[in-house]
Amino acid sequence: MLEEWIREKSSANIGNSFLRSKKGQYLLIILVCLGLLALIWPVTDSTSNLGTESAEKAVTDNYGDSSNKISQEVESILAKIEGAGEVDVSVTLASSGLRTYAANTRNETRESDESDRQGGVKNSVEHNITQDIAVSSGSPLLIEEKNPEILGVLVVADGARSPELREELTNATATLLNIPVHKVQVMSRKGGE
Repeated sequence: MLEEWIREKSSANIGNSFLRSKKGQYLLIILVCLGLLALIWPVTDSTSNLGTESAEKAVTDNYGDSSNKISQEVESILAKIEGAGEVDVSVTLASSGLRTYAANTRNETRESDESDRQGGVKNSVEHNITQDIAVSSGSPLLIEEKNPEILGVLVVADGARSPELREELTNATATLLNIPVHKVQVMSRKGGE
């Protein structure tokens, strides 16, 4: 087919003897192959690495912010318990939580009929599904937000030398965070009461 095209073009341009020669035909085939190779060759983009790093940093920062926020809230409440004294809380999270956003889904179907020179007809159907995040007033629509999974909590308190107070702090922490008691460890502060 390529040779027919070359012959047609070379007969149209009688003055162009280079394309009629074998050397010219091979050169044209090589150029076409190089062009196709350039189209399918994978290209690395140095800016895509920067975007990935900043996205990973944002996730890590969000993870740290969630842990700090939970720790501070629990600290402020546990410090109000009589006899607890000064309280420090460290929360270990499995993730920063899960947010589910609304999405618009579009299904597109494209049909085409192609006929060749012999009179045959080739039908082809192309399906394309695209999803976009639904936006309202410039911000994405949040459907559901799940709290982060808590792996464990360490509470260090001045008054934790007393077994009764230690049990109260353990139960209060487990209740506040809705986690089992075995995920909470209460320790007395060095030099505490």
